[in-house]
Amino acid sequence: MCGMEFTRLSETENADSGDVSGVEPEVALCVFREEVGSLSVEELDDRIEELGRARSRVEGLLAEALAERARQSTPRAAASVLRERVMEAGGKAASDVKLAVSLAESFPTTLAALASGEINASQARVIERVAGKPDYRTEEAILACTKEAPADLLSRYALRRTPIEQHSYSKYQQQRQDRRASITQEPDGSWKLFAHLDYMAGRQVSMAWARMAEAFRREEKPEAKITYLQRNADALVQMITRNGPQRAAPASLLMITEYDADTGELSHPRLDDGQPVPPEVLERLLDNADVYTAFADAEGQPLWLGRSQRSASLVQRIMLAARDGGCIGCIAPSERCEGHHIQHWQDEGRTDMPNLAQLCPDCHHLVHDCNWQVRRGPGCRHRIEAPPDPFPDTGTTSYRLSQRSPVLRN
Repeated sequence: MCGMEFTRLSETENADSGDVSGVEPEVALCVFREEVGSLSVEELDDRIEELGRARSRVEGLLAEALAERARQSTPRAAASVLRERVMEAGGKAASDVKLAVSLAESFPTTLAALASGEINASQARVIERVAGKPDYRTEEAILACTKEAPADLLSRYALRRTPIEQHSYSKYQQQRQDRRASITQEPDGSWKLFAHLDYMAGRQVSMAWARMAEAFRREEKPEAKITYLQRNADALVQMITRNGPQRAAPASLLMITEYDADTGELSHPRLDDGQPVPPEVLERLLDNADVYTAFADAEGQPLWLGRSQRSASLVQRIMLAARDGGCIGCIAPSERCEGHHIQHWQDEGRTDMPNLAQLCPDCHHLVHDCNWQVRRGPGCRHRIEAPPDPFPDTGTTSYRLSQRSPVLRN
């Protein structure tokens, strides 16, 4: 048997089983194993989507049970059930119980959406973490974004884009209190470095790291075949020890703000990803800042930033960061991104803002090597989507890249 089905217990069955409470009948989820080797690509895609939604339903039902178990006893007791009966890792069990309790108590609409398969557990976790906080939109507004935003992009969609009149910036202060870093040696002798930084410090580190990695990339020989992650590791060691020959240009932190020509005041200072700049940091940044003026329409969309050329100018790259807030396909920050021509340069595409988008190297290769497409979604946000036919005119049932573009000059 293949596929899956959802059956609702009838009133008679409920009565026979002794359930006369009048509660809404339960929905039974039946998932059947299927021989996936016999499925076409389209059938596999449907199968994955169905199983993903079924998993979300099960995770929602599990969250309801965990929350009730914690209410009747303690969260630790609920976590111990996951650990002892399901063999879940202790940390993961505690995290799941904490999420379940928070959803049940503060975000019941999100919990209901999870149990019905409308959202997944990762999206529910993002909503639980940010919804209703000063810098973020409401639970209902973020839920409305879940149809178009995967979990890794949802927090970016959830940020408020309008000024907030009263703001204590407690998020930044809390993150400063929670900052921590450690380095530990693994059993095989290698070392693992961990850091949890506030969003201002983390962004500055990310930009300096990206500059140093770029300095390494420029000096690499073509035959070296150094991977992106290996280069990052080399750049981090150089940043900390300063023992290598590589030197990177100073990194610049992009801050965006509105200027009121009547009052001469700046308002709503923020990073390009939408995170607010705290007042205690703003004054220090303004003392050593270059100012660029951009013309935009009423909705903040750039209208004009100079004449067309093949490579995006400095000002265009700044405006791309301000508009896209990082890679449009994942959560990579702007400093790890490249300017992509939506209508390719070789196809008479112009280097104008409406024809440009930010893509990290991996997502850029998806577009150039795997035929992924850049689409404009609601609110003028760009997204990348997989091609409708992943094997065009090949007659094959598998896909293999012939070559990853060594230099993406579109």
